[in-house]
Amino acid sequence: MKISNQLFNEQQLRQFSKNMENIQKVQDKISSGKNIIFSSDDPVGAVQLSGMKDVLGKVDRFIENSNIALDRLHLMDSTMEAINNVFIRSKELAIQAANDIYGVMDREAIAMEFDEMKKELMTLANTQDSSGTFLFAGYKTKTNPFVENADGRVEYKGDRGILNLQITESRLIETTIDGGTVFQDIITNEGVSTDLFAAIDNISTSIRTASSGVEAAKAEGITKINLTNEDPGTYAFTITSGSKTSNFSLDITGTDLSDVATAINSANLDITATLEDSNTTLKLVSDFGYDIELSNVEIEGIDKAQATPTSFFTFQPVDAASNPLGNPQKVYDTDQTISSRLDEIVTIQSHVSNQRAKVGARMNSAERLRDMLEERKILVGKDISDLEDADLAELVTNLQSKLTSQEASQKAFINITKLNLFDYIS
Repeated sequence: MKISNQLFNEQQLRQFSKNMENIQKVQDKISSGKNIIFSSDDPVGAVQLSGMKDVLGKVDRFIENSNIALDRLHLMDSTMEAINNVFIRSKELAIQAANDIYGVMDREAIAMEFDEMKKELMTLANTQDSSGTFLFAGYKTKTNPFVENADGRVEYKGDRGILNLQITESRLIETTIDGGTVFQDIITNEGVSTDLFAAIDNISTSIRTASSGVEAAKAEGITKINLTNEDPGTYAFTITSGSKTSNFSLDITGTDLSDVATAINSANLDITATLEDSNTTLKLVSDFGYDIELSNVEIEGIDKAQATPTSFFTFQPVDAASNPLGNPQKVYDTDQTISSRLDEIVTIQSHVSNQRAKVGARMNSAERLRDMLEERKILVGKDISDLEDADLAELVTNLQSKLTSQEASQKAFINITKLNLFDYIS
């Protein structure tokens, strides 16, 4: 059966076109460096490649979230370090202020530095990250979390929310700690709730108060005591005479010291207590001329320093003729004193350190997971490369083969089409 010239020509042209299409595909792969350009090149491989790229995209997002989380945690860590430094400095100043060599003006200068430290704390408490997110505002990320009221109290305007970021398929990491937890939820050794700003205020107030009062007063054998009492309730205090000490706890509603006199005379202190001035003045005389000391005053309801103390004992050493010896001393509640504030500072430092430890633990975890994600990215990228990237040497060899074959086919076609009818008959 003879094949017509037309049919032959059509078949050859289709074959040439197919060959050129294949050559073009090889050339496209060489130019792109990719083995799979269209899904039709390798349907199964294309599906696998799509899945791998989805995984890689997810890993990239996790790495990005990890970096955001670490940036935020690093900033929070440095902020807490700065907070701790504030209280290191406050402790140094409080110790200085407690020294008797410092006068009123010296203590006022120290107190003024505390006022500046409070402003510094406010700045730290309202720290923002690079995106403008307040670190200590909870979910209210665009709201100043801490605001100072007209009375000097600092109020928390944030909430208790915690921001999280997804850094693996199964791990959310906390990138914030709410301001209430960091700056407010502090219980002193005395069981009193306080916050960082109130603590600074208390220290400042105690330093200023220390200029007009003491936490303990001593007399050589004879003294008179009065009471200013605007906070009626339970008064606890310690009386020492020579080597003997007694602790007292009495309910006092006014300035009448009768119950105090009775309690002292009943104690084994070798002290005689007598009442004067309608029972509002208590005279203490040591039976053997020992020093008499009043200390450890604690007044129910007073748990922080007052700029102007409302309740206190007045301690006036006198001679045998009741003539004053030196100036009277105001003996304040221990919570008014600088020493009590030092204990508070230690508590605050411990609290801040604990919060910082939480941040540090999260940072370590985030860094480990990010390193794992980077390794995972490399492995997934290699799998993608193995499947997608072209073998250029193989493709060039394949292209050369196809070009040679195409050229040979074209030459053969040209030669065949030149034959006439007599060539076929012969």
